[in-house]
Amino acid sequence: MPKTIQVGPWTCLEQIGTGGNATVWRAARDGGSEVALKVLDAKKRDSERYQRFVQEVDVLRSLGDVDGVLRVIEAYLPEPGVKEQPWLAMPVATPIKEALDGASLDSVVEAVATIARPVAWLQGEHQIGHRDVKPGNLYELDGKWLVGDFGLVDLPGGDDLTKSDKALGPANFTAYELIVNPKTAASGPADVYSLGKTLWVLGTGQPWPPLGHQPAQESGYRLSDMRAHPNATALDRLIDRTTRIEPTQRPTMAEVAEELAAWARLAPDPVAVDLAGLKEQLRKKLAAHLVAQDVDEQRKEAARRAMQALTERVRPLNDQLRELYVQTEVDLQYDQLTENLLSSKHLHWGVTPLVQWMRTTKITINETGHLPFSLRMARSLTVLPDGNIHLRWLLLVGLDGVMGSDFSAQGEDFSAPVGSVQEQEMIERFAAELGANLPKAVQAFVHALPET
Repeated sequence: MPKTIQVGPWTCLEQIGTGGNATVWRAARDGGSEVALKVLDAKKRDSERYQRFVQEVDVLRSLGDVDGVLRVIEAYLPEPGVKEQPWLAMPVATPIKEALDGASLDSVVEAVATIARPVAWLQGEHQIGHRDVKPGNLYELDGKWLVGDFGLVDLPGGDDLTKSDKALGPANFTAYELIVNPKTAASGPADVYSLGKTLWVLGTGQPWPPLGHQPAQESGYRLSDMRAHPNATALDRLIDRTTRIEPTQRPTMAEVAEELAAWARLAPDPVAVDLAGLKEQLRKKLAAHLVAQDVDEQRKEAARRAMQALTERVRPLNDQLRELYVQTEVDLQYDQLTENLLSSKHLHWGVTPLVQWMRTTKITINETGHLPFSLRMARSLTVLPDGNIHLRWLLLVGLDGVMGSDFSAQGEDFSAPVGSVQEQEMIERFAAELGANLPKAVQAFVHALPET
């Protein structure tokens, strides 16, 4: 039979935890309710571990029954000279990771928000810092989320047990300043850092968080990368802020509690409205307008096909100009001079075209000491609201930026119903007429080109 372990009046039934300075047992006495009995391993009263245990007992006794804090049922600190182990009896609570196993992200955030409130209260009302916020020190009891294990507590005006060369807490959960110089590090921002890491662990289900700052824009280790939720990226931004290396850049614990509460109020899905009935009423009232819109869309689609057909018809002319001069600019979408001379505004004042399309193929010679000398082959396509498509072409040779030209030819306005067979025949005539005039423009360009 295993030996029964007795600690004071308590019979230890099962070991349920162990830490740096104590062992936790499930224990009972006199057939009463079971407790979680934290028994200090150290017996030397002047040791740091002993003094920290005494400090933890004093803090819990002074706080009493506070919402959000795992309360003390009974504690024992032996008198000087008495060789007995100190102990602390608390309710048997469920570790938070076990309580949240399989829970939704919404439940995780609710739990962490509940934890943040008492930690913020302790900081604000009593200037008490926990300094060891992590999943292993958080619990659920009777539907309530609680903070426990105040072994590294930071008290205002308390005995200074912290050494500057000894880091406090596990590195993955501990703020950088608490690792480098815990003696001078402020406990409030450090608790915020640890809670951010705790949120990430509980939200992702991972055993340990990454070390250091966790930027929201760095993919791979974000909470949203590991947990699908429409509002997970908002938690990434909060974790980013809570884990900043510079303590002053972190929010306060009270602000974290408010942020998490606000997150819980975010709508999980976009607002949905049923407008089916009103849609039908609107369509009836706008029937004529909608028909006109449909006609316009059909004409625009026909215009796109006409652009493609025109481009194919003019392609051989572009190829010949490129052969003439290798640096020919083909099908420029915008040319100011072409815009001025071919714009439909000059033909259709007060009418807004459904479609306006222009292309310019251009040879430009830039010789030192001379203005740019150019040959332009331009064409425009316009579709007006009356359903007619208009084509125009322009050939122009001359110095850029100078009034007048060495050669200018401009076709008449070609017009046909958009999308019609007449349109197809018009495009063929248009390309043929442009091609017939192009050699004249090229000849004038070559003849007028300044000697080099």
